[in-house]
Amino acid sequence: MTDWYSFTPQDTLYFRGAEPANMGENHTASMIFPPPAHTIAGALRTAVLVQNDIAFADYNSRKCPTEIIDAIGNSGEDSPFDILGPFFSCGDHLWIPCPFIWFSTKNGKTNAESKLRKIVVSAPIKKTSLVNTASGEQLFWAQGNDLESLGGDWVCIDEICTATTEKRIKSSGDLFVSEIHTGIALDVKDKRRTAREGHLYSFVHARLCAGVKLVFGATRELPMKDSGVLKLGAEQRFGEYRKIGNVALPQSTSGLYMTLSILAGNEVANRHCVATGRIRYYGGWDLHKGFHKPMKGFFPAGSVFDKKINDNCIEL
Repeated sequence: MTDWYSFTPQDTLYFRGAEPANMGENHTASMIFPPPAHTIAGALRTAVLVQNDIAFADYNSRKCPTEIIDAIGNSGEDSPFDILGPFFSCGDHLWIPCPFIWFSTKNGKTNAESKLRKIVVSAPIKKTSLVNTASGEQLFWAQGNDLESLGGDWVCIDEICTATTEKRIKSSGDLFVSEIHTGIALDVKDKRRTAREGHLYSFVHARLCAGVKLVFGATRELPMKDSGVLKLGAEQRFGEYRKIGNVALPQSTSGLYMTLSILAGNEVANRHCVATGRIRYYGGWDLHKGFHKPMKGFFPAGSVFDKKINDNCIEL
């Protein structure tokens, strides 16, 4: 069972990358957007605690009702439920990640309104003496000239498994824009938390375009209201979440599986990966320990495997 939610931020959202922001070294940090699935899971777990009037100290010391622990897991442990997505909702359509086996001609002609692009799907290279690598028959190749990967772009959910060669594609810039926010640095050694002299920090925030919402699914029914406020990301950014109807995920029969969310790199995923983009490294804040989580590598959403790694994968 999966419960689906939409999320509309009140303002910008801020999810920073893994770069340090140490005095005298770095004064900027990259942006991560859309947010990783585990960040959304953490926000939902926090919302459950807040809505059920459970103090964080009690949760950390495991003085918590059994039904809450069953729903969101123990403090310091991984979430017992998964997050599908996030996706983007724009107008009457839902936009999900493009598979990394899709390619299209660079600067190809598109219908400006429908964003139709002709898709070239890469296929496995047959066994040949011309290609002799450790990957063997896992090598895929897209036939064409001047092609670019559509991994990182977004496709209408109704079209991902259709046989049509032209599909509606949106780039990230069609769904959200980046904004540079510059602020002062605080002197944390001063109890008054005064400004640190001569130090400014600039970070990149994301602002959803007009009419765009985030959509995600939680694979467990959670003891929380059908709508309310959800704090998501750094700087206590918040917005309205709202439970929505079921999202039907398409399936086909190609024998290849695309992950709808980021996927932790492990032995199985590494062995069965067919196509992916740049590996992403995420950490986060451990509420139980009160310290940063160790960095971990993830395959980006849209990565393709020749085996169904988990329930976040759909067959293309």
